[in-house]
Amino acid sequence: MMSAEKNILRQQIRLKRSQLPPEIRNLKNQKIFEALLQHSAVRQADLLLAYASCGNEPDTWNFIRWALEQQIPLALPRCEQNRQMHFFLIHHLEDLQAGLHDIPEPVTNQKAVITERTVCIVPGLAFTRTGGRLGQGGGYYDRFLKNYPELYTIGIGYDFMLLDTLPYEAHDCYMKEIITDLN
Repeated sequence: MMSAEKNILRQQIRLKRSQLPPEIRNLKNQKIFEALLQHSAVRQADLLLAYASCGNEPDTWNFIRWALEQQIPLALPRCEQNRQMHFFLIHHLEDLQAGLHDIPEPVTNQKAVITERTVCIVPGLAFTRTGGRLGQGGGYYDRFLKNYPELYTIGIGYDFMLLDTLPYEAHDCYMKEIITDLN
């Protein structure tokens, strides 16, 4: 029952995201980007973990370019066997190539060393103010984050992706903070 409820919610949010006019999407993306740049945890991080946004997800490419320009250590995920995910450092956008589901992934093999000052920008389809997260359904982030409770996790999304409640299961991970275009 829980999975069916989650899947309906996923479809609703994907539809809403797809209906955003490009100019509104760009404004929302810019506000999220600015909020991330001003965030004290991001500014003090020894390592940033981000993801390569695809389709109509909140944009992370400006953030990725900014981190590379600032020479802040940056790692992106690579999905591997058994639905496992690991983060690898990148130094240039050329360090990425299409991977699983055509999502850009690092071709480098320098694994990220995670500390208590590492910040992870986490994708999601919906979030709650208390840090709840509804992902795409593959469980990659839940499995990864379970191994790194010290990570400072920031879920990013558009204002309509912030909901009062979400269906939760025991394996679902919570974010330390949520940033939307209304922050």
